[in-house]
Amino acid sequence: MTQTVAQDLLLVLMITGLGTGVGLLFDFYRLLRRRTRPNYLSTQLCDLLFWLICSGAVFYAFFWLTEGEVRFFTLLFLPAGMALYFKFASPYLREPLYSFFLFIGRCLRFLFRGLLFCLSVLFYPFRLAVWVIKYAFQFLCGLFRLLLLPFRNLWRLIRRRISEWRGKSKK
Repeated sequence: MTQTVAQDLLLVLMITGLGTGVGLLFDFYRLLRRRTRPNYLSTQLCDLLFWLICSGAVFYAFFWLTEGEVRFFTLLFLPAGMALYFKFASPYLREPLYSFFLFIGRCLRFLFRGLLFCLSVLFYPFRLAVWVIKYAFQFLCGLFRLLLLPFRNLWRLIRRRISEWRGKSKK
């Protein structure tokens, strides 16, 4: 396959942009870890999962951009794009990204609470019916136990008398 210099330059820019994108994703991941503070094992597993996802995305992009043709400069400009991002953009984007993540988290928490409120309003009549049935059942069980209490005490008395009678007859 023959390519022109302009196509190679475009490919270099795309691979460098891909490296910048991987750097941005790493900043996302770093901020997520900063917020959650996972333990050692989950950090190792999440690191492995992150790099597997990134390598799959990079492989797909390489396959799509170069049509499966791997050249040295494509492998060289991917880390160059990451280095450019970490050197020039990451220090300025980290705190706004962290604030953005906190804002998104607050929005999601607000939406979740709104959903819970809507569900509680929707299921309130059913909760009330369950509450009434539960307390009615507890009342009936208590009433049944009260009705059985004299028979239970009578049975205990009979068992005690029989055991005393057996104890006297064996002597």
